[in-house]
Parts: sequence; structure tokens; C-alpha cells
Amino acid sequence: MSQRQPQDKTYRRFLLAVLIVGLLACLTVAIRRERHELRANRVEIVMDDQDFQSLARSYAYDQRAFLIALRRAGLTSLAVQEELGGQVSSAPEAAFYAGTALLDQARLTGFRDPVFAKLAVHGIRSDEVYLVAYDAATAARYERQLPLKFSRRAVRVLRSALPEVFAIRTQPDYFGTVGLGMPGDRLALARELGLALVPRLQNDERFGAPQIDALLRDAVDHNHAHTVVFFGLRNQVLGYPDAIDATADAMRRLKLNFGTIETYDPKQDQAGNESLAKDLPYQTVRVQAIAKLELDKLRPEEIVQRYDLGVRERNVRVVYLRPFGHQWAGRSIEATNVELVREIAQGIRAAGLRVGPATPFERFETPWWEIALASLAVPAIVLLVLLELGIGDRRWAVAIAVVAINVLLVVAGFAVHHDMAVRKLLALIGAIAFPVAGFLAIAPALRAPRAPSTGDAILDGLRVLAIATLVTLGGALVVVGLLSTPLTMLEVDRFSGVRLVLIAPPLLFLLLYVFVPRWGANLTPRRLAEAPVTILQLVAGIVVLGAGYLVLVRSGNQSDIAPSSFELALRAHLTTLLQVRPRFKEFVVGFPALMLAATLVPSDRARWGWLFALAIGVGLGDVVDTFSHLHTALAVSVLRLVNGAVIGAVIGAVAIIAYRRFRPTGGT
Repeated sequence: MSQRQPQDKTYRRFLLAVLIVGLLACLTVAIRRERHELRANRVEIVMDDQDFQSLARSYAYDQRAFLIALRRAGLTSLAVQEELGGQVSSAPEAAFYAGTALLDQARLTGFRDPVFAKLAVHGIRSDEVYLVAYDAATAARYERQLPLKFSRRAVRVLRSALPEVFAIRTQPDYFGTVGLGMPGDRLALARELGLALVPRLQNDERFGAPQIDALLRDAVDHNHAHTVVFFGLRNQVLGYPDAIDATADAMRRLKLNFGTIETYDPKQDQAGNESLAKDLPYQTVRVQAIAKLELDKLRPEEIVQRYDLGVRERNVRVVYLRPFGHQWAGRSIEATNVELVREIAQGIRAAGLRVGPATPFERFETPWWEIALASLAVPAIVLLVLLELGIGDRRWAVAIAVVAINVLLVVAGFAVHHDMAVRKLLALIGAIAFPVAGFLAIAPALRAPRAPSTGDAILDGLRVLAIATLVTLGGALVVVGLLSTPLTMLEVDRFSGVRLVLIAPPLLFLLLYVFVPRWGANLTPRRLAEAPVTILQLVAGIVVLGAGYLVLVRSGNQSDIAPSSFELALRAHLTTLLQVRPRFKEFVVGFPALMLAATLVPSDRARWGWLFALAIGVGLGDVVDTFSHLHTALAVSVLRLVNGAVIGAVIGAVAIIAYRRFRPTGGT
């Protein structure tokens, strides 16, 4: 035994050295990421022009004066979408007619207008539509756009002088869905008022590189544009499905950002969104918008809070607004919208960011060798956990082989361009192993004699909380070090193991607590099956199963079970008070359980220790989960954890005081 102890110490020191190298590499990546997040500090506030026009016309507002007021409040940009064929008839600069309608009118009454009378001479066809442009700018736009959207054989210029007349061989319903370029009057208004342009362009699956380049150039030439947001009935990015690379090439040449719209349902994602973002990782910005139907159900305060959270906590750099159609605190609808923009802009500045053209993340690449070094933390912590549990043979050859296989796996992933799959797997293993290591680190405290005084008990609880949290943070650091890329920070690429990070630690902690002597329970499956179960324990077990189900279905940004109004109100108050809201699973469940478990009397520990193990697992798993949401800025995640630890420590101290008051002795 005495001969093996020095070997064990040397082996442990080797694993600790490998662990430190890996964690230092992860820390280097984390510091670099934080610097990039600080540089991407401009947020664009955009108004949807089509909805804005609709509201302004409904209430007879002066659009120019309205936009000036919005700009002074903080609005930076106007999102102008392509004019669709179906919208032409409502524009004063143009009109379109179906050939069948013109033929019917010719038969019934003829044409008094000389333009249409001359049009009849050319031969009106039932399989054509006729587009009339009354001013030179609109006519020039149609001359550029029609050859892009239709074959040249399908378009005829029947009159080249103003009003210019085009005949297009197509069906009226199809023509109504075709984009005809950006309306010149809206572009001129945006330029006059100093508002940047956010072009909203529609895809055509027949487009190739020349059409894509021409469409983008036409949208941004002579306009102050930084970001493009795509739209359309089929919800596709420009170039989908076969010409996305051409779109990326054109946007790189024109130095345009791609606005990827934040969604919580994969069915709402724009087709081709992920592919285009991967082609433009350093020109992609995250866009947050609220749908019109949902907007009508929200209060103005909720709208401001939602955008504020997106900017602070989800790397949103384009706040996409639709006008709010209700009054707020006695203000007119116009004044309400101005105040909404003002408060959103104030929230952006209060978060330490600037209002202006959206800034994407700068080039942020982690070389393969640095990822290989960062990944060393994973086999090191796994081998240390196994060493502590006495599992397996502690031969050097095994440890060296495991470390070498880990490095080879990373190198192979980079070689075949599937490194993210390897990195996600290793990050998942580390995200589970470090909380287990944290639970192992506090095992002596959970079976130690009861502290003599309440003050000592609180200090013991704080010590347990600090040790378990610090060890667990190694898992958070591994996730950040291995998976921090512009695409994960934009949530285009996601860490798919987030739910397992929440589920695995509580289950593993329960198994370890019950079956491993280190925590004092020392049960076998047979003894566990023969042990009596009280009604109170049965009820507690049912409650735990229900709580576990809720944790599972409520994980992520969107779930099938919506939070209650009380929870929403509490979240809002915590956010207002602390700037960053801590997570309930940490400060209500995990952290108080960590502190209280160390002061339980033996009989309570025997009866309820399993429940505390589950609660601790929920809290420590959530610590890693907090940092697994890679679209949240690191500084925000750190502040969230600190807030949760402070509040959790206070709740834990109160729980210890109450417990020792009602269980004053250490007996049964």
C-alpha cells in the first residue's frame, strides 16, 4: 500500500497538470471571445416601412414629421421591402392591368385614354399583364427589374415615352407576388431624413449569380445600407437553394451584413438561413422582431423589456420594430411609438452599447492546436473522477492512451471539416463530468459532524457552495473554450447537448449518493428495494418527478409550457433590480440545497439525503447550462451566476437558521 501511494500522487499530479493546461487554453479562448463581444457594440433600430406607412395612412399622420420624431428618439434605419406586383395599383407612380380586363373594357366601352387606345393597336393579349409607369425613375426601375424576374422574351416595351408601358407574358396572380425593386420615393425619403436603408429582398429560385448581384446592387446603389433582411411568401434567403454561395460572394463585395432573424420554432427559420450564415460568419447579425399578432397582445413596457433582454442577453444587434397601434399612458399613437423607440435606445445605451449601424463579430477563429489543448481538460477530469471513485486500473498507459485518442479525435475532426461535431461531443462530456467532480469535492462535508453553532453552519454551507461551484465552473469553461465561434454566438449553430447537461447531473448525483459509500448512504440495490418507504417520501418522489419533467420541457428559450403571470412578474422585477436575472434552478433549488445539506442531522440525512443530491445536481447542472447558451454574452452569464450565488447564499443561510431552530440537536 505504501508503494502505491507515491504512484497515486504522481498519477494524480499528472492528471491535474493536463487539466490545468486544458483549462488555461479554454480561458484563453474565453478572453478572446469576450474582447470580440465588446467590439460588436452597435445596435441598429429599424422600423418596418410597409407597416409604418399603413399606420400613418390610417391615422392621417405626416410620415415625414413622424419619421423625424422617431429618428430623434433613436431610430437609425428604415426597412424598405421590394414593391410587389400586387402593390403596384396602390402606388401613385404606376398601375397594372390584366390583359383579360383590358379586353373586356375594349369590347364594352372602348378606351378614351389615348395611351390605352394606342395600346389596343399593339394587340392586347389575354395571357399578358400590362404595367404602366408614370414617372422616369419608376420606369427606369421597371426596366432594370423586369428582365431579372422574367425572361426577355416575356417582356415587351409597348411605349418608351412617359407614361411607359410594359407587356409581360404571365398570369396576374403570379405577377402579384413578384418583386419589382425598391420604391424610389421611400428610398429618397430615407436619404433625406438621414436614415440608413435595410433592404428587404425576395428570393427567386431561378436566380443565378448575375441576377443576384444585379438585385443586390440595385438595392444598395446610392443608398446608405448596411444590413439586408430577406422576406417572401416562401420565407427563403436570396439564392436558395442552389445559389447561396453567389449571394454570399455578392454580399462580401458590397460589404453587406446578413440579418438572421431570431426564431424559437425551426419551422419559422428562413430556408437557407444556416447555409448563408456559415458563408458569412463575420457579416451576420442577429435580428429580433415581434410578429404583428403578438405585438397587439403586449403592453408597451413588455415590448421594451423584450427588446432590452434580446440586446443584453442574446447578442441581438438589429432591433426590428413594427409600429404599435395602441395608446400608452395618455399619449397619442404617434407619441407612443416615439416613446417606445426612445426607451429602447436608452436601454441599449444603459447596457453599455451604442445605437448605430449593426456591428457583426470580427474574425474569430480558434486554431486546431488550441482546440486540441483545450480539449485536454475533458479526459483529465474524467480520469480524475474515475480515480476518486476507485474505478479502473490507474496505469499510466491507459491515461496516456486516452489523452492521445482525445487529441487525435480533434485533429481528425479538423482534417475532415467536422470538427464541431467532435467539439460538441467533448464539450458534453466535460459539461457532465465537472459537476460530478464538484459533487465529489464536497462529499466529506456532507458526512461531517454537525457544526456546533449556527454561524459555523452557515460558514460551512458557504464553503461547500464555493467549492462545488468553482469545480463545476470548469465544465462551463470547457464548453466556452471548445464551442465559442461566431455561429454559436449567433445561435445559428447550437450546442445540442443542453438538455442532457440539465438531466444527467441530478441522476448521476442520485446514483452516487445512494450507492457509493463516500457520501455515507452505502446502499445496495437489494437493500434499497427492501427499505420501507413512507408516504411523505412517496409524495416527495412524485413531486420530484413532476419537477424534473418541468425542467426538461421548460429548457430552452421557448417551451410548450408557458411561465405563469407570477413568474413573469418576478422575472421582470429581478431583471429591473439586478440588471441580469439569475436562474431559479440555481438560487432557489441548487445553491440553498448545497448549504443546507452540510448541516442536516444524521436521521434527516439518511431519510432525505437523496432529495438533496437531486437538488444539488439540478443547481450544478444549471451552472454549466447557463454558459451553454453561447448566444449569451460571457459577461452576462458571469453576472447571472454571481447574482444567483449571492441570492442563493442568502436563502441558504435563512434555511440553515430555520432548520437549526426546529432541529436544535444532532440526534435522531
